[in-house]
Amino acid sequence: MPTREQSLQVIRPSQEVPPEAAWVSKRFEFAEQSNALAPIWGLLRRRLFVIASVAICATTASWLWSSTRTPKYEGRFQLLVEPLKTSDSELVRLLSKTLQENVNELSRQTRTELDYQALMEVLKSPKVIDPVVQDLKTLYPDITYDQLVGNTNGKPAAIGYNMLMISRITQGKDESRVIEVRYRHANPRKIEEVLGRVADAYRKYSSEQQQSNLRQGIKFVDQQIPQVRLRVNTLQAQLQSFQQRYGVFNPDLQGEQLIKQLDQVKTQRLETERKFAEARSLYVSLQQQIGMRQNEAIAASALSESPQYQQLMTRVRELDAKIAEMGTRYTENSPMMINLREERQKLMGLMQQEAQLALGTNRLTDLPARVVTYQNSVRRDLTQQLANTTNQLQALQASLQSLVQTEAQLEQQIKEYPAVSRQYINLQRDLQAATDTLDQLLKRKEALGVDAAQQDVPWELIMPPTIPRNQKGNLVPYAPTPSRDIILGAIGGLLLGTCAAFVMDNLQDIFNDSEEVRRATRLPLLGAVPYYQEMKKPGGKMPGKTSPGSEEVVLDPKAGQFAQAFCSLYNRIHAYTSESAAHTLTVTSVGVNEGKSTVAANLAQIAAQAGKRVLLVDANLRRPQVHEIVNLVNLKGLSEYLEEGVDFSDVVGLAPQEDNLFIVTAGKTVKNPTKVLSSERMQSFINQAENEFDLIIFDTSHLLGKLDTTVLAQQTDGMVLVVGLGKVTRSHLKQAVEELRVSQVPVWGVITNNLRG
Repeated sequence: MPTREQSLQVIRPSQEVPPEAAWVSKRFEFAEQSNALAPIWGLLRRRLFVIASVAICATTASWLWSSTRTPKYEGRFQLLVEPLKTSDSELVRLLSKTLQENVNELSRQTRTELDYQALMEVLKSPKVIDPVVQDLKTLYPDITYDQLVGNTNGKPAAIGYNMLMISRITQGKDESRVIEVRYRHANPRKIEEVLGRVADAYRKYSSEQQQSNLRQGIKFVDQQIPQVRLRVNTLQAQLQSFQQRYGVFNPDLQGEQLIKQLDQVKTQRLETERKFAEARSLYVSLQQQIGMRQNEAIAASALSESPQYQQLMTRVRELDAKIAEMGTRYTENSPMMINLREERQKLMGLMQQEAQLALGTNRLTDLPARVVTYQNSVRRDLTQQLANTTNQLQALQASLQSLVQTEAQLEQQIKEYPAVSRQYINLQRDLQAATDTLDQLLKRKEALGVDAAQQDVPWELIMPPTIPRNQKGNLVPYAPTPSRDIILGAIGGLLLGTCAAFVMDNLQDIFNDSEEVRRATRLPLLGAVPYYQEMKKPGGKMPGKTSPGSEEVVLDPKAGQFAQAFCSLYNRIHAYTSESAAHTLTVTSVGVNEGKSTVAANLAQIAAQAGKRVLLVDANLRRPQVHEIVNLVNLKGLSEYLEEGVDFSDVVGLAPQEDNLFIVTAGKTVKNPTKVLSSERMQSFINQAENEFDLIIFDTSHLLGKLDTTVLAQQTDGMVLVVGLGKVTRSHLKQAVEELRVSQVPVWGVITNNLRG
């Protein structure tokens, strides 16, 4: 028997829980994962009888209904509809491109491709079917045209019964050139007569239609030849006008020539740009060497070559020297200084006049000092180079602008050339197509004249009117099909039975599955006690003597899976008590007769067998049960200790056959258990028990309507809630859990007890 907690994993809260949820602060994570389909399978097992009954009834009803129906048969025949020749189809496509008309429109005009939808409507038209109906009235007077083609005039009728069904045979996405005609009726002889006469009528119609098609084809060709000839002449005129306008005769060659011209112009432009950059660089260098602008340099050169200007400049310099010398001896207002300055002013006027004569059109309003300075031969050469470079820059700039314009024009022509070329090619293509079409029409006109003299073969009957037969030669009806009806009835019955099972289960306000309890309470599922038939027997108690009249029953801990359930429960309880140092545990239930005393007694016995000193206390002072389960006399117990002051050792007794299990019975019943259990004497009892025992288990009253259970649970380390499957209602469990939440009782989890098979 396992007594270790290796298989148990304890979930530690990752964050602090709010005060109102402190009673769920500890959660257990079980090693086994809950199966989401387990509740559904449990429901199906519980309601298996209902599902099976509904399925059997539905299957039987399907069999009876199928066996009482009148057999109905289906006959059919198939016709191969001859299309026109392949060359005709190619002619239609060529005409569509040339005349720019819809190919479907041309197909309807030339009858080169059959419109099967329209054909099927024609085959059901009065023109074709009325003669058949009149012929059949001699055998079947009640037959009518509306009945045969399915015109019920709003009256309900069986789909496909006693009417012709015409369809086109398909193979996957491919549609064949075969039409199939089917007819259903309960009289096989009528099926053969109807299909035979309809097949003859269709073949007669096809023969007449072939001759009509040939005549329409000849008429159509005669109508199209003038139109195509006119189109050929129009396209020729358009092509000639286009060539004269754009000069396009060979688009490929002319396009290559434009690209070559553009490359040459680009090369010339790049070379001119290079020369312009070199001249510009030389111009800047000459300006930097001379230190003047172009106009200033030319003016300085001209003045340097004028003798009169240079003589006047020399006299001005001499006069400036004399003024400077006299300035040291005379004041500025002296007559000598005034005369000298007036003379200098006259010389400057003469220099200005001489400069205007020397410069001519290249005059400067203000001559800087660097201009009037004498220029030697080197500076005059540099000035000449600057003038030449300026002229070269102007010429290169004009050439560069011309090349840029030429390049832009060529690029624009190349950009527009594809559209022009495409128009030219389209005109050529349309002209070629129109010419080819005209030739084809002329040839086809001759061929149709020959075909008109011949009679084409009518539609071929590839399958004569036939009704399916089996290997013995007996007719096989299409309806009813007993095997299919029975299978469908069984499937429908299973589905209906399953729905009924779900409805019945939802109408009952009780729990039937442990996972339902866990989801409803949102508490850890500590254990699930399975149903055991021996528990219902009078002697189904703990090992030892039995006590008749007890309502509480227990498991035999040696019975395999039931003992294992309590071992697993103890492992979880032991892991929790070891971690939290808890010693006292309250066991209660929502209502009466849910097996809480059974769970408490068996849990205490398993803990004792694991080596723990265990004290089982019957705290149910209203309806004690523990003494009956363990076969002890209920003389002195908890009530005597609390009310009469009996010693602790006098109320503790040893359980039979278990050395480590001690029992405190309830004693006599009391009028007010809540007052007794909330007394200081009760707290003293708990403290003394914790000092002497490893684990103390209190079996209490049920929760609903009882306050004493909550009062006692608040004094212990924790509580486990026993839920009786098949007994506890959802509303009662919800109410009990809400009361525990409000009272902030530390609930460790729930234990489900299966009270029915």
